[in-house]
Amino acid sequence: MKKNILIYGMGATGTELIRFCRKNKISYIPFDDNKKVINKSERISSSENDFKNLIKKCSEIIVSPGIGLRNKNIELAKKLGKKIVSEIEFASRYINKPVIAITGTNGKTTTTLLTLKLLESAGYKVFLGGNIGSTLINVVSSQNQYDVILIEASSFQLQFVQSFFKPFIAVFLNISENHLDHHLNMREYFESKMNIFRNQDQVCFALCSKDIYEKISYRNKAFFLNPFRNNGVNLSQDGITVNNEYQIRFNNLKLIGFHNLENISFALSIFSIFKKILPKQIKLIEQFTPPNHRLEIIRKYKEKIVINDSKSTSPQATEAALKSLRKNVILLMGGKDKKLNYNLLKKEMNKKVTILILFGENKFELAKFFNKSKQIIAIDLFDAVEKGLKNCSHGHTLLFSPGTSSFDQFNSYSERGDKFKEYVQKLS
Repeated sequence: MKKNILIYGMGATGTELIRFCRKNKISYIPFDDNKKVINKSERISSSENDFKNLIKKCSEIIVSPGIGLRNKNIELAKKLGKKIVSEIEFASRYINKPVIAITGTNGKTTTTLLTLKLLESAGYKVFLGGNIGSTLINVVSSQNQYDVILIEASSFQLQFVQSFFKPFIAVFLNISENHLDHHLNMREYFESKMNIFRNQDQVCFALCSKDIYEKISYRNKAFFLNPFRNNGVNLSQDGITVNNEYQIRFNNLKLIGFHNLENISFALSIFSIFKKILPKQIKLIEQFTPPNHRLEIIRKYKEKIVINDSKSTSPQATEAALKSLRKNVILLMGGKDKKLNYNLLKKEMNKKVTILILFGENKFELAKFFNKSKQIIAIDLFDAVEKGLKNCSHGHTLLFSPGTSSFDQFNSYSERGDKFKEYVQKLS
């Protein structure tokens, strides 16, 4: 019987996988849970009965990010002993260039972009992909144009890694509670991220904190590099010392917060594996501006600051944002209800926040965690921005740091952040 690949999910990832399979004459069957998915060139099945019939014809399933272990069809496939892999696992069969993969709960995009800029400053041609930029499968045919493949990897993408995804440099920034609407518990979430090290060997590098390193099942294979204390990079509360001669200090940075010093330490440590860090790279770090929606200062006037931190999709990200600021914060929070625990925010909230404005699907759940005398419940994001600006006076910072994902009302954190900026401009 002819064996096919079942491509599960017809979003951007599934579309690129179909294009690759067609080009390389690989037999495939498209499937999506959403009956409304339209693709004029494909007959896309969507019912459970369809899946039960199709899976008999398939040798393996390639899942798009967001399709998890609790999906009924995936549970059935596992019972039947079918091989289930992620797109980055499948693409890795065809990749022969060195891969740098970066994961973690917070700071992935900032660290990835810092790494990109550093490598490019030394003349490397870098493909940017994964959770940021293009899908990994998209670079297979053009990989010879690049020296290095750099990807931001989410727990969703890493969950179904098996034996081919093997980064030359695997980076695990940090871990905190997140995505528990997708993962069964923190253990499953952590194990998914640990897959970034799974297939590494003695010629590979593993970058993570000592605490994370001690918990990694695969730590005996790759060379461990502590991003905060090594021959090239040393992090302290005052800043970063590079090669025992260059200093990077808070006052010289456009990035806000100590957590960004950690991100810089990771990026510099990655770069040090390829080249010696020179003043050119120090200057680049000092000139680096935050990516959109990550502690992005969008307005500063009359001692009032408005910050867009829409990328904050966990309580820990909001905590980091609050730690980056002084007192008199008006905080806008809320979004999809992911059943997260927000108790850790109480300390910073009590110290820094004068008014808490809640919106979104989980606003009433959030209201249970915090001081009700400081709370304002908004109808939606527009109403939250209007109330925030109305209360933002001399010496205040209006911080939009939702602390959860955007999928209750928006397609992505970037769409949510763009709307925030649009509303600020309209209402100011």
